[in-house]
Amino acid sequence: MARVGHTARGEFLAGCRDEAPLLLGVAPFGMIYGIAALAAGVPAWLAQLASAVVFAGAAQLVIVQMLAAGAGFLPIALTSGLLNLRHVLYSASMAEYVRHLPRRWRLLLAYVLTDEAYAVAVLRYQRREAAAATPAPDLRHWYFLGAGFTLWAGWQLSTAAGLLFGATIPPEWELDFAVPLTFIALLTLLLRERAGQAAALVAGLGALVFAALPYKLGLVAAIMLGLAAGAWAVRRLERAR
Repeated sequence: MARVGHTARGEFLAGCRDEAPLLLGVAPFGMIYGIAALAAGVPAWLAQLASAVVFAGAAQLVIVQMLAAGAGFLPIALTSGLLNLRHVLYSASMAEYVRHLPRRWRLLLAYVLTDEAYAVAVLRYQRREAAAATPAPDLRHWYFLGAGFTLWAGWQLSTAAGLLFGATIPPEWELDFAVPLTFIALLTLLLRERAGQAAALVAGLGALVFAALPYKLGLVAAIMLGLAAGAWAVRRLERAR
């Protein structure tokens, strides 16, 4: 993790630098989305626009896969909504660190609050000792923005690469490995905090207990239980402070 910066520019660049290694998993993930979008019949311009506006990799990939399978609007909306419920936990975790910022800053940071940006930014915010020892104003939101911007730019470029060159990528490359690899990498980061540990433990147990449910509803139940456990852990930690 980068050393505490003393300027907005220093914090922003530190966020960019610390986020950059995660692009190794994000790049093939974005290419998979671009390829899948074209295969589902989504126009290239619309697929690229979705990456800029929606900016939710897992949800975007699920949406185009369901479109290719002929799913209707309601199942697609429900599935993508449930998939993104994890951002509720992210928001609860980050709220205490950004509540003092103006609304325009909170809206901007909410837009870039993705899995990868959260994993890097929350660890930076948790370095309380280093921040408290610095008399300068708290500029860590610039670090958050740098991490989020780096991820956003990488996602746009990788989507464009998938749309432009997807047809030329040899099938034996098997880029699908990037999706679970990315989330495994994030899990190792997030398990350093208690809320992430609680969410992962409960969600993992829930997935096992409800594995027999039809239509993969067991995963939905596991997500909901994990979110509840994480939110509960966040509240307990806040009360203990």
